[in-house]
Amino acid sequence: MGIPTLPPPVDIDNDTKKAVIDGLKRVMAKFQEGGHLPAESTYQELISDPQTLAAFVETFLAHRDLVDDVVRPQKGDAPVRDDNLPLACGVSLNQIQQLLVRTCAKKVFEQDAPLQTITETVTKTSFLFFKKSQEVERTAVDPVEERKLREITRYVAFGWQLALLGAYRRLLNYQQIAELGDTLVALQSEADIAAVAEFDPPTLKKVRQATGADFTDILAHRPKAIGGIATWNKDMYEFYRKLLGEQAWTFFAREKSFFNVVAGLDKATAKVFGNVLCSIAGANLQEFQRLNIDKIEVLVVSLRAAFGDHLPQILGRSSFAKEILRKIVDNLLHLSQDKDKLIIAFTMSCKSMAPQVMEWMARQPAR
Repeated sequence: MGIPTLPPPVDIDNDTKKAVIDGLKRVMAKFQEGGHLPAESTYQELISDPQTLAAFVETFLAHRDLVDDVVRPQKGDAPVRDDNLPLACGVSLNQIQQLLVRTCAKKVFEQDAPLQTITETVTKTSFLFFKKSQEVERTAVDPVEERKLREITRYVAFGWQLALLGAYRRLLNYQQIAELGDTLVALQSEADIAAVAEFDPPTLKKVRQATGADFTDILAHRPKAIGGIATWNKDMYEFYRKLLGEQAWTFFAREKSFFNVVAGLDKATAKVFGNVLCSIAGANLQEFQRLNIDKIEVLVVSLRAAFGDHLPQILGRSSFAKEILRKIVDNLLHLSQDKDKLIIAFTMSCKSMAPQVMEWMARQPAR
């Protein structure tokens, strides 16, 4: 699934609303005739039950050709395949989906509102005025929760979000939702929502301001990266983003203790490491830092040539630092050839030791 965006807001009049509802009922009837929807499904059930609505949206996407005679474009005669295209009723398919999903979300939230038993005094008139106490059940109205639910409803628009309504409500507070705003739609699983829930609103605000248009991409692909981005200033964020490209999210999602080691690198040295920074363990990075920048480059180039695609797994092992890398660094420290000659010599040396290193890797416990 790509990164969705909310459709333009729509405020429909009564005539448009009637046309939309009539069209939806005709579409439902077509799908029921074809056996794609249960015959007993009703429009009221559609807007009240998340599972029914989600199933309807999936059915439409899979069998939209069956209702091309109902779903007509505002202009032309071609079948509607662009969900943002205005329909004959004046709104797009995405806007209709948004209206349905928001209506359903409101009903779900209303149904889930807790009941509380209260005792109130009522006055009844007989020959004399008298008071009588009785217990009644009323829906409890929590202003904070009510405000949060209204905010959630603003940012739901797609059938797949119906399954996440509980997670939005349970895991996020109002301030977090307000800070996320329309980027809430980039969170496409409960795991992603839970990852974002770990960060307080000021952190979300700081990262959104620092990353700009990247913020949605971060939420969609690696929300845990928010924590790493928050540890750097905007200048360093932009540096690592440019250096690492799409792998930047993997880098920023790393543990805070690793960033404490990375903080010792200047920009020139960081460029030498490049995407190695996405996987190297902190202990290995510390061993590298015993070398000057030229010898760091020698070692990085040599290890890449010797181990290729295996290098991230090897350098990702903290035990590699003490058991193997330390000896390699010690040897390199005492060599005084120029960089180009060192690269040739050390590449050959690393390739010769590759079988022993791979045997060592095979003995390491699974992670």
